[in-house]
Amino acid sequence: MITTFELYLDRPDELKLREAAPLPALQANEVKLKVIYGGICGSDLRVYKGLISYAKYPIRPGHEVLGVIVEAGSAVSYPVGTRVAVFPNTFCGTCEFCQSGKTNICKHKQPLGVAIDGVFAQEVVLEAKYVVPVPDAMANERAILIEPFAVTVHALKKANITKGTTVAIVGGGTEGLLSVALALHLGAAVTVIDINPAKLALAKKLGNVAALQPHEVKDQVFDVVVEAAGVKAAIEQAMQLVKPGGAMIALGITGDPVNLYPIHIVRSEITIYGTIIYTLKDFAAAIQYLNDPAFYVDPIVSMIVPYTGYRQAFADALSGKYAKIVLDFQD
Repeated sequence: MITTFELYLDRPDELKLREAAPLPALQANEVKLKVIYGGICGSDLRVYKGLISYAKYPIRPGHEVLGVIVEAGSAVSYPVGTRVAVFPNTFCGTCEFCQSGKTNICKHKQPLGVAIDGVFAQEVVLEAKYVVPVPDAMANERAILIEPFAVTVHALKKANITKGTTVAIVGGGTEGLLSVALALHLGAAVTVIDINPAKLALAKKLGNVAALQPHEVKDQVFDVVVEAAGVKAAIEQAMQLVKPGGAMIALGITGDPVNLYPIHIVRSEITIYGTIIYTLKDFAAAIQYLNDPAFYVDPIVSMIVPYTGYRQAFADALSGKYAKIVLDFQD
């Protein structure tokens, strides 16, 4: 029997590498994946640090995964050898939201790596409906961005971003950087705002953007403001940056109270869009963008490290100095 390994959290701050238990026999609708890459996400870091109230422990973390099908159940149409991205949020398919196509807000949604075991392992078993084939020509280093980029696709499609639209992106983490890349691709004039000079430097590598720290923003206003930092001060500043008649996309997540002034929202006819994760349609759109060589995202993957270096990888991800850090689960 071949030994495989997985990451595991017994409780917050106690991440370890352990030998994985043998996987169960496949059901007709399941696939077994050999994992290629796993991207470390902000939510993985919050689970690791115990900062998500609904996270369950002990748990196997991870949800941004690229893999290849090595075994398929009898009812699965994908052949063995198909490279796939994991769609890591379950949905029931029957609640009122699923029935209207809004599987991202399914009443019974369970996120992998948070509420149920995730996919940071060398091999995993999933229902086939939660994997999405990747085009053969797409490099692994782009394909690992499908899941986080689908979040951006779902968010930015809420506003009308076209050539010449002025867009401010507040927060230069992975979702902020992916928002920069997509807004530039759509022809927008982009300004990035972050307190971290390293993140501003990364944003500038993506193209012709204005990069500012919060105190450097003067009287500018923008057609669309994407709040991707998820902190109180950033959200409050983002609201002040929206041009009358413009829109704010609330992409960042925080549980902290925030001061918003209805008189400003009402008199300026500002639209606020909440946005959470994605649907399978957003995955398809993300793949289409990433399959276009003209869509530039190369600087967003900062490093790829062997899964055995997970401790340093998580420490680096927590440092705020990098964009996407990817674990390589291949032998």
